[in-house]
Amino acid sequence: MEFSLQDSISYWIKRIYQETGQLYNQKLAKYGLSTSQVGVLAILWNSGDGLTQKELHEKLRIRPASLTNVLDLLVAGGWVVRRQDAQDARVKRIYLTDSGKAQESVCADILAEIERRTRKDLAPEETAMMLMWLKKVERVFREEE
Repeated sequence: MEFSLQDSISYWIKRIYQETGQLYNQKLAKYGLSTSQVGVLAILWNSGDGLTQKELHEKLRIRPASLTNVLDLLVAGGWVVRRQDAQDARVKRIYLTDSGKAQESVCADILAEIERRTRKDLAPEETAMMLMWLKKVERVFREEE
């Protein structure tokens, strides 16, 4: 069997991921943020403040060292703070600052703009089918872990 990148689903998923990530990073740069940082902020916006670094690691599925680097940048930027857990002094919890909370609407607007662009040439039925197929593919990878 011959392999063709042009006919590879994973190739096109990666290309789209790279294109949208690059566009998102360009738009976020004027706010001093990156997609990696917004990934952490989004978990805190959606799940609530006070998650531990371990909980963030599990939700984001990135290496602990990478998460530490992203958190260091977020702390330095004033978007989050680390606070000691009341029950366990070894555990640090991550909390949004007012600046971190304020970035949610900015990031949501940027994401909505990119999503509009992504769906531009798709009919609503095509979008629904694509989402269904992508979720199905992702589920296969999760089940095989």
